[in-house]
Amino acid sequence: MIRNKIGTRVLLLAVFLAAVALVPAVNAQNENDYSVTEEVAFEHANAQIIDFIANDAEFEEWKGAAIDPKPLELYDPNGQKLYHQFSVYKNNSLIGRVDVGANKTLGQSIQVIEQTPVLYNITEAVNKSIETARNEYPDGEIKSTEVVVYCYPSIGAMTVIKDKASGDEHRIFVDAYTLEVIPDRHATETEPGIWSIFDRRLQNGVEENLKSWQASDQLTKSIEQEAASKGICISVPVTLNDYLNSEATNVNYEYYNYFFGLYSLGNTVISRYGKLPVLENEEQKENWNSTLEELSNRIEDPVASKYMYPHGEVMSCGINDRGYFVILFKYGNVDEPLMNEMYTLIDDSAKEMGIQDVPVEFGYGTYWEEIYLEGINGWYWFGKSTENLSKSDINTLEEVMEHKPTMPLNKTIAAYGIIPLLKDPNEINLWQEKLYTITCQIQKKMTPYMEKGQIITYGARIRLEIEINENLSSEEQNTVVKEVYQIIDEEARKQNITDVPVVFITPEEESMTEPDNSSNNSDSESDVGGKQSKNNSTPGFGLLASLTCLYGGWKLKRK
Repeated sequence: MIRNKIGTRVLLLAVFLAAVALVPAVNAQNENDYSVTEEVAFEHANAQIIDFIANDAEFEEWKGAAIDPKPLELYDPNGQKLYHQFSVYKNNSLIGRVDVGANKTLGQSIQVIEQTPVLYNITEAVNKSIETARNEYPDGEIKSTEVVVYCYPSIGAMTVIKDKASGDEHRIFVDAYTLEVIPDRHATETEPGIWSIFDRRLQNGVEENLKSWQASDQLTKSIEQEAASKGICISVPVTLNDYLNSEATNVNYEYYNYFFGLYSLGNTVISRYGKLPVLENEEQKENWNSTLEELSNRIEDPVASKYMYPHGEVMSCGINDRGYFVILFKYGNVDEPLMNEMYTLIDDSAKEMGIQDVPVEFGYGTYWEEIYLEGINGWYWFGKSTENLSKSDINTLEEVMEHKPTMPLNKTIAAYGIIPLLKDPNEINLWQEKLYTITCQIQKKMTPYMEKGQIITYGARIRLEIEINENLSSEEQNTVVKEVYQIIDEEARKQNITDVPVVFITPEEESMTEPDNSSNNSDSESDVGGKQSKNNSTPGFGLLASLTCLYGGWKLKRK
């Protein structure tokens, strides 16, 4: 329900303020057993609020807002931690608050959502509470001062002071909104007073509250999985727009499979055509992928001869995990007539196979691959103008583009963030330097994970790559992923980078596989400062940052 409090709209998601009954407060041991950490509380707030807002038009104004991960800790007058209160900001202005229960026995995790909140002054309330306590009991010993919910929804400061003469403890309350000293007396049916939320429980008992919290936790986990598929980590601040507008993350290279052309290091979708089929199980998905691979075989010759580099703008042809046939261009002269023309070609071939409205995704890819060309007696970046190349060199480019591109060999545990659209090698170099700076700055915080053997290596290429020890349990891997991504995200935001692209992987057999039909591929060497075979194309992954800085990453392995 919605309630008004001095101009503030408060949405009460918990119903304990309706029909309540007095029950004994849980003891300190139970609080430890059922306490909710700040980190878990933030995940619940982040996940459930973006999901809640996405389905409630009343919160339209919260789109584009984000939750501050550092909460104000609110206590109950009985001394137990009550709420983690998170502030919601939009354009640096406070637009709401979210109270998450600090104890599972309170029931569902999100207890209160405030819209258009009235500001209060916690610092002045705390100072006045302490000053009043000292004035009233000049010989007393101050035991504690906490921010409390003393008479819901009133918030204030509570100072506990022990009178040395009598040995009695006294509580001094100061309202955070009005800075009035509030008498410490019990609430009655007609008069407000001090009362404990922990001393009021739903009539159906604590066990039902624990079940409600568990349901909240399951909801949070389901939202977390959906968000992760979009490259969003709910352990760090995220806006609703990020969640609503995000596609599957392009940081996860396993999301795409390429049939011919180059391997893309992060895609940007331009447009989609056709209609996706309904794929209900893995068998249907595998059959559909096989069908699209057959389609690629049918169109490969006409695409290669007219539309594919070095004759046109197409750089890659493949599929993605959603079931789209994928065409990727180099950045440049791509317009709607070109995509329409290509879709007609693909759709006509699909109809011959009995497929109507074949789904096709057009996008830009990020490529950083070079090849040695005899005609220029040097290395040549794919995508550059071919105007001055010999016929022989163009034939060499054609041969590479007709083969299946190199693919990574690792297993992705989690992938977050977005790789931006990088138009050329210069932009890639500048982007890498930013990532290397982040890698340098997090080195000290990453060292404990390396020393424990939880992380094997870490470093930056076109994305930050963290290699997790494959012998860790799934639970420990998930914990490391969340903690490390928070570390990286915090540093990235200092560099004005949001949605920093990070992939967590298990150890890989090689850095890249070689194309099936490459010649002399046994001569290729490491991408770290090595020289590649002149007869082999290779992705360019030169480490451009300081080797001293990177020593904590790729170069540092636990012995």
